[in-house]
Amino acid sequence: MKILLTGATGFVGSYVLEGLLADGHTLYVAKRSFSKVDRIESFLKDCKTYNVDQVPLERIYKENSIECLVHCATYYGRSDKEYIKNAESNLFFPLKVMSYGIEYGVKNFVNTDSFFCNQIKSEQDLGKEFYMSGYTLAKEQFRQWGKVLSTKHGINFTNLKLEHVYGEKDDINKFIPYVIEQCRNNVHTLDLSEGNQERDFVYVKDVANAYRVVVNSLKCQTTKGYVEYGVGTGRVWKLKEFVEIIHKALGSGTILNWGAISVQKGEIISSRADNISLKKLGWMPGIVENAQIEQVFRNWIERKF
Repeated sequence: MKILLTGATGFVGSYVLEGLLADGHTLYVAKRSFSKVDRIESFLKDCKTYNVDQVPLERIYKENSIECLVHCATYYGRSDKEYIKNAESNLFFPLKVMSYGIEYGVKNFVNTDSFFCNQIKSEQDLGKEFYMSGYTLAKEQFRQWGKVLSTKHGINFTNLKLEHVYGEKDDINKFIPYVIEQCRNNVHTLDLSEGNQERDFVYVKDVANAYRVVVNSLKCQTTKGYVEYGVGTGRVWKLKEFVEIIHKALGSGTILNWGAISVQKGEIISSRADNISLKKLGWMPGIVENAQIEQVFRNWIERKF
């Protein structure tokens, strides 16, 4: 298929790009002129890129018969002052991508969602404090738009709800890469919360394979409308357990100071993917057991993020 991919220069998107190219799809990448392309530099020759801050987004649709949109672009605005940027990046931009797709007859839209959005189960939840509220609210509002537009225009809107993704090439300011750097550098003490938060940690290459399975299933899909898949192993680890795996894999001498800091306000206490529907499509996570996870991190000892 001819696929328009957003967010290809990012962590998850770079693996999705590699996987979809390997499956023989034709890829068109929407990026910004100043985006760092180090993650995908070796693949640029195999796809066509458009700098959407320099050329109209509509041009991609005019010049190519796009069959599928895969949206991986995101912005993790954490500050209370970043609500506008969160809305622009996580709501208005994908809505624009989707509206042009509808105008030009694209029937398939694959969206990247987050387990953070599980915090919003009803209108009542909007009156409570929840984690990364600007990011989470914008992602949830776009998912709702996807539901409405898929019904109205008879398109496939596939929502992939990602659990806590980890893996090579992630941003150093995220939690897992930060822990790895501290442990690898053998800092004396690493202050952490009590570590009782439960997460479904899923390896990034397994996540990319989920996109591949979903995209490759679209040609056989006869029904139209909204469908959602949970992308995670289906197993949960306490944060403390997972960090201990990293610590052991790296042979670190860093003292893990559990309980030294408080859990962030509104932080999600527990999350686990419902991946039954995704498995029915033929997807299976490859990295699940403790020994497999430990080997992944052991391979990072010499890696620079």
